[in-house]
Amino acid sequence: MRRALRQLQGKPDHWDRKHERGRPRLHWLVLCLLLLGLVGSVKSAFSQSKPTEREAHERRVLREQSFLRGRSSPGAVGAAQRYRAYLQKMRMRTSGLARAQNVEGDSSPSSVVVWSPLGPAPLASDASGVGEYDYGWVSGRATAVAIDPADPTGNTLYIGGAYGGVWKSTNATQAVTKTSSSVIWTALIDNQPTLAVGAIAIQPGNTNASNSLILVGTGETNSSADSYYGLGILRSPDAGATWTLIPSDTSGTRSFAGMGFSKIAFSSSSPNLALAATAGAAEGIIEGLADPLTANLGLYYSEDSGNSWNYANVSDSTVTTAPGSASSVVYNAGTGQFFAALRYHGFYSSSDGIHWTRMASQPGGGLSASACPANPSSSSCPIYRGEIAVVPGRKEMYAWYQRPS
Repeated sequence: MRRALRQLQGKPDHWDRKHERGRPRLHWLVLCLLLLGLVGSVKSAFSQSKPTEREAHERRVLREQSFLRGRSSPGAVGAAQRYRAYLQKMRMRTSGLARAQNVEGDSSPSSVVVWSPLGPAPLASDASGVGEYDYGWVSGRATAVAIDPADPTGNTLYIGGAYGGVWKSTNATQAVTKTSSSVIWTALIDNQPTLAVGAIAIQPGNTNASNSLILVGTGETNSSADSYYGLGILRSPDAGATWTLIPSDTSGTRSFAGMGFSKIAFSSSSPNLALAATAGAAEGIIEGLADPLTANLGLYYSEDSGNSWNYANVSDSTVTTAPGSASSVVYNAGTGQFFAALRYHGFYSSSDGIHWTRMASQPGGGLSASACPANPSSSSCPIYRGEIAVVPGRKEMYAWYQRPS
């Protein structure tokens, strides 16, 4: 049939074999051209949909603005507005309680305590000058507060900062009757080798605030990644006018550099006796100054008002306790004893500040002798950091402790 058709068309037989073979090739050529056109169209559409660098930046800015819209407020810093709202709430609460007392005829004093800011004033955090690390106006961590008992008015106050030095005010109560801006603060240790402060203690028994003996334990022990190490104990016999740095214990074998002081406590019955609790500081460990790492940590005592220091003996019965961080030390005048909290060990007491033993009754649960062995220490002992507070005039004390994370 096909041959007859070709004959009717006047085409020879060999035309079939020669020309029919070209048709599939022509079909494939047309198909390839169509595919190339389709791919080009897809690439063109993709290139048109892909954002430019400027468009990507604008979209990123819009996303950030959307994210911040619900987390910021116009007109002032959010923290300042929140603080104003808090003060307004406290004023409303106080006035509401006063009205309720007037209605009910209750003449008892209000139980609402309103706190007043004392300062010092925050500083600008943009140290770069170009906004690279700008967190607004900040004041940082306050690590220590001490009210001088030699000032009966309560106006003489010392505060310490994590890396802000020691500040003193002699009119601290002005904020109660006036404003916080009326409280005057003076920096005391800006000319000293370190500004990292962990503890402040004032010797009791003095009656002249201008001659108060001040001990400052340098180095922060709050276990933050940027907790700065200290270089020792700063001692001032004249209320902060002059300072002497004590860099180690009396033997010279236990250096205070690289670690921090968490608390310092005086004995009120023997004012020349002072105890210092030392603990690790993150930056001291990172920079290798805490060497050896834990051997110098623990409790130190001074029998000459902080001039010289010795390492205290801590034991569980007759077993010497492995050295480690001490996060708190206090003196309870009611019992005539010192009390301390030791990491991975528990709570200890001492009547002379020199010899320490584990308390038979531990606060809370879990601080058993089996869970918290004397030596070697065990990280499974559920106390990483402990704090102790004494109620003045009574034997009563309060303690809390944090488990290792």
